[in-house]
Amino acid sequence: MSKKQNNHPNGPAILKSASIKKFGLFSDETLEFSPGINVFIGRNGCGKSHLLKLLYTLVKECGETHSNGSALEAEKLENRLASKLAGVFRPDNDRIGRLVQRGAGQGRSADIRAEFTDGQKCGFKLSSLDKISEAKSNVGALQEAAFLPSREVLALFEGFVAAYEKRELSFDETFRDICLSLSEKQLRGARDGMLDALVKPLEEEIRGKVTLEGGRFYVTGSDGSIEAHLLSEGWRKLAALAQLIVNGTLTKNGFLFWDEPEANLNPKMVVQLSDTLLRLANQGIQVFVVSHDYLLTTRLSLASEYPKQIPDDQQCEVKFFGLARRGSDEKGVSVSSGSKLADLQDNPILAEYAALYDYEGSLFEKTQSTSA
Repeated sequence: MSKKQNNHPNGPAILKSASIKKFGLFSDETLEFSPGINVFIGRNGCGKSHLLKLLYTLVKECGETHSNGSALEAEKLENRLASKLAGVFRPDNDRIGRLVQRGAGQGRSADIRAEFTDGQKCGFKLSSLDKISEAKSNVGALQEAAFLPSREVLALFEGFVAAYEKRELSFDETFRDICLSLSEKQLRGARDGMLDALVKPLEEEIRGKVTLEGGRFYVTGSDGSIEAHLLSEGWRKLAALAQLIVNGTLTKNGFLFWDEPEANLNPKMVVQLSDTLLRLANQGIQVFVVSHDYLLTTRLSLASEYPKQIPDDQQCEVKFFGLARRGSDEKGVSVSSGSKLADLQDNPILAEYAALYDYEGSLFEKTQSTSA
């Protein structure tokens, strides 16, 4: 699989905005993205992972072109989008119309529009009858897009793609895609300064370098060569990120989508993770993250609030999006946004930590009154 070439001479190709109508829980929302890091937070069941998968689908399919560089015709683009939505979301019997917001009648449809660099746009309509229509894209070829699911993939890697292609696995297509990306050979030659700065902290954390031998991943270092599936899940997640960097998948002007990267990481690793995400964004990779973690989101928020106080290689724009269910008399979710956590109208992460502090205070008061 050859790397796609960026055709945006005026700067990085970024996803600037997305308008989402009647898709899943999104009734009518327009999101303006940061070219750096975009963090989606909210309670369970607010559509965060669906949003991440939808944006990944747009970047993955709308940026494809013919080998001669011309844009895809509408029919081919519609077929590609329909196939990708079915693979990424896995609705029953590939009925992608089930992704349209539920309501009365059979004529319902979702409308998805996105804008990239230099006014380039793509979009489509999806009917509740499983039909993609009005697919348009004048987006040139984009750099690679990687989607890391919340479950780590190195332990699943061996033989995964072959089994998936035979329909022997029930995983969604993001697992297949990331396994293909992980299988890319590492870049040849000595690492340049940027690549070494990105990868070295990860290798120090996992105590070795990632290697792929005979269809199986290993981490080779001072402890010897250890099979990836024998390592802790937290180490495997960081090892996968390191592999995507050293094999060129995460290159300048690329895209990283990561669902709950903090899962199964201890706090020290979360700190390393936040620093790496900032470095990646600083190098021109647009990052989209779903998170429930106080430490990760707070460190990213502090980096946004105090940009002059953090290292130069971690400086980038950060934007937060808070997704919240609407009132019982309204459908879907509402979205607030800001450059730091405090800007969000609904922030369950901070709310629960504040509630924990109050709870501890009430227990202390009860203890004092009992002992008096």
